[in-house]
Amino acid sequence: MLKRTMVTLATAVLGLSALAAAPAQAAPVAQADPPTGCVTWIEWLHEGPNVHWYGGGKVQCDTGTYQAKVVCLDVQSGVGGVLYSNYTVEAPEVAAVACPRGSVAQSVHVVPA
Repeated sequence: MLKRTMVTLATAVLGLSALAAAPAQAAPVAQADPPTGCVTWIEWLHEGPNVHWYGGGKVQCDTGTYQAKVVCLDVQSGVGGVLYSNYTVEAPEVAAVACPRGSVAQSVHVVPA
């Protein structure tokens, strides 16, 4: 009985010391470089022959991976909102996002991905 208790105790102590000796560490996450050389612009959107509004935002950068963010303002209610492009792109592709009909784009921004 005493021998089995000693074996159980030794196993428990050795198991705990092995856990304490090698703590798990997370692998470092690589940080992407921020986009550089970026140009943003707002443009007219066309929907059908008679519907046009100043509500498209686009971003193009020289380097990096990014999305476009546009600040929209509803013309009738005056309520603003923020929309992001659906996809991330790699330079030199253009990231685009559009405000809904009845809203105008106030500003366009680069969002690093």
